[in-house]
Amino acid sequence: MAKLRDIKNRIHAVSKTRKITRTMEMVSTSKMKRWQNVVLSSRPYSGALEEVLRQLSTSPEAMQHPLMQKREPLRKAAVLFITSNRGLCGAFNINICRKALLLHEEYLERNIETELYGIGKKGIYYYNHRNIPLAYKNITISETCSGEETRELTRRLTGAFLDGQVDRVDVAYCRFVSSGRQEVVAEQLLPLTAPAGPARETRETDFIFEPSAAEIVDTLLPLFAQSTVYRMMAENIASEQAARRKAMKQATDNADEMITFLTRRFNRERQAQITRELSEIVGGSEGMVH
Repeated sequence: MAKLRDIKNRIHAVSKTRKITRTMEMVSTSKMKRWQNVVLSSRPYSGALEEVLRQLSTSPEAMQHPLMQKREPLRKAAVLFITSNRGLCGAFNINICRKALLLHEEYLERNIETELYGIGKKGIYYYNHRNIPLAYKNITISETCSGEETRELTRRLTGAFLDGQVDRVDVAYCRFVSSGRQEVVAEQLLPLTAPAGPARETRETDFIFEPSAAEIVDTLLPLFAQSTVYRMMAENIASEQAARRKAMKQATDNADEMITFLTRRFNRERQAQITRELSEIVGGSEGMVH
């Protein structure tokens, strides 16, 4: 009886855990869809900015702008990594940290001084545990990705670049491709570069720049930098929720398999116990007859 009771208790415990993982899977699915919509809805705006930047990228005003000036030789770089504050999302955070650390080590091998900027508790803990200093830490923006926090982060990054504190800024994050596919990447943020891909077939008359191309460039480039940071943050949050949904679904499936296994084991043990009891009764009856 004690063995049957232990199996029954294990089934009950696994069932309770399954309820938790199933609930977390549903919550992550809802959050992922919400942030997926944010990513998709921001693409027309980003696309329009990119198209204007393509048209301006060859102008003297854009090429001479400090935010687009490539510095050689590269003396100091900054690597920003974007992670989450919560776990239970598989290897999501560790993969981003490894990508940033790999880039950090590549710069050091080239004798380029590197600063690390951290977003998210998980990434900050990863580097603190390895005694790697961070020049900047933020644990709030990874949760909300608000416009004001994104502007503040962009101002900090562009300020460090314009002041000559760093000559290049890279960002390690998880790009959201689809609900079933996410890619950990490291992209150059600063100096800004014209968006890749062929320019749309246009004539110079398609864009009339007023009051002047120089003033538009001064406004557009910081705005483009902020838009890029926001896109990276939003895609990273969507990827986090997709990774957590996948992890919780796997945990729920494992719980289902465990419950099935334990239920079969319980039935076998129960059947064996009944068989033993019947054998004892039959054996006792035969002994009484003789």
